[in-house]
Amino acid sequence: MSGFFTWIVSVAITLPILSLLFIYFLVRIFVRGKKTILWTVDLSTAVFIVSVHFHLLTIFEQSFLLYIILLLTFLALVVYYFEYKSSREPSMYVAIKKMWRLSFFLFFISYVGLTIGGILTGVFKSAFLL
Repeated sequence: MSGFFTWIVSVAITLPILSLLFIYFLVRIFVRGKKTILWTVDLSTAVFIVSVHFHLLTIFEQSFLLYIILLLTFLALVVYYFEYKSSREPSMYVAIKKMWRLSFFLFFISYVGLTIGGILTGVFKSAFLL
């Protein structure tokens, strides 16, 4: 049973777009309407963050986890600042929710960019024997 759980987690991290689709169809069973997309984004953000971390670890052979944590903290501060400027009573809950969804967009784009960059790097290394 432990091996099966490890296999599921490793597939989810290795192929986060596949896990995004799986989460979407799973959430769609329980939630209908516009909230389906929002729940899917909320649940799959952590998968994309971990996947980007492992992509960076594989490509550059060093950990960028501290930088990712600092980026998320800075993003939370910036979102809270704008939340503070736009409303009389800023809510930390709303700011964290906005930061989490913004980080989904950021890490989704990072995942796609790192995947394309990793493929191109592998092709050029094998084509030119670098």
